[in-house]
Amino acid sequence: MSAVRVIVLLIAVATCVWLSHSAPPTESGQRPVAAAQARQSAGEPFYGLAIQIDTSDAPVQRFGPLIDEVAELGADTVTLGTAGYMENGASGVIYIDQRKTPTRQQWCQLFAIARRGGLRVILMPIVLFSQPRGSEWRGQIQPASWDQWFQQYRAFLNHYADIAAENRAEALLIGSELVSTEKFTEQWINTIDQVRQRYDGLVGYSANWDHYHKIQFWDELDLVGMTTYHKLSDKPAPTVEQLVENWLPIKQEILAWQANVNRPILFTEVGWCSQEGCSVEPWNYYHKQMATPAGMEEQKNCYEAFMRVWEDEPAVGGVTWWEWTSYGGGPNCYNYTPRGKPAEKLLRQWFQAQRLKSVQKHLAEQPIP
Repeated sequence: MSAVRVIVLLIAVATCVWLSHSAPPTESGQRPVAAAQARQSAGEPFYGLAIQIDTSDAPVQRFGPLIDEVAELGADTVTLGTAGYMENGASGVIYIDQRKTPTRQQWCQLFAIARRGGLRVILMPIVLFSQPRGSEWRGQIQPASWDQWFQQYRAFLNHYADIAAENRAEALLIGSELVSTEKFTEQWINTIDQVRQRYDGLVGYSANWDHYHKIQFWDELDLVGMTTYHKLSDKPAPTVEQLVENWLPIKQEILAWQANVNRPILFTEVGWCSQEGCSVEPWNYYHKQMATPAGMEEQKNCYEAFMRVWEDEPAVGGVTWWEWTSYGGGPNCYNYTPRGKPAEKLLRQWFQAQRLKSVQKHLAEQPIP
């Protein structure tokens, strides 16, 4: 197939996605189901990058260009993360800080920018602590009253479920790494039921990389979300081959479990800091806060190993690379973003390969005239 034909086909696909989201309501008042959403429901994976939306100060001007860059990188999806806050892990109050999240109108504008670039959108509300006690994090929430906490959490989710519904988000993740809450299965089922009353797209949850198998409410969801911060080596500077070898038993365990759950896996945070030793403690961005050529190479190798291990795996419903930012990047950055690093070049090639596979698949499915 010629490069020109591939480009033309990709433009046509992107145009169809845009038109599906721009279509007016039908006579019944309902907008037609988005083509992108229908494709995922039929098994078309999400391939994208995450952007953390963390301010109401000109968010369209701040994050709009980032969304455009995600599209230019070749992704077909952008995950927009946004936070609600608790004071600390013992608090029973969850609040939305108006200084740190866009207005509804601004959210609409951000979604419109994504659609203009042919991107599908996953909305991912998370919980952060405004005044954490020591090193505590959202996986360690312990309020005095769990009933009160879940009531607060549902009110928080209602806001973002409405935004997801209003803007036809392809998927909504209703939580991320809330480890200590996950044992309350009935509370979560009630939460999921409430979300589905407001939003009719795909619903998922993002589990911590070491806790996905303990959750008992996956049957109520469409997507099994999980992060990928597994320990992949015992020391810095592993080769790609070593990383692949260490991934294989992890993959085998995940797939054996997924076969019973029978839901597509959405890798919600796939990323490694560009630090020496990022393969040893991928979750620890304080591991070695220093930018070095060796750290850049280790990040790139981790990217390549993941790509090799999970390539064309039918159980995978999507991959979100973590993360794309307006700050940092380049040879002096040691954070997660691949911007301006060897990993970015690799990621561009990977996105291009996924799009080409999608085009070839759709061509193969067309009837022969």
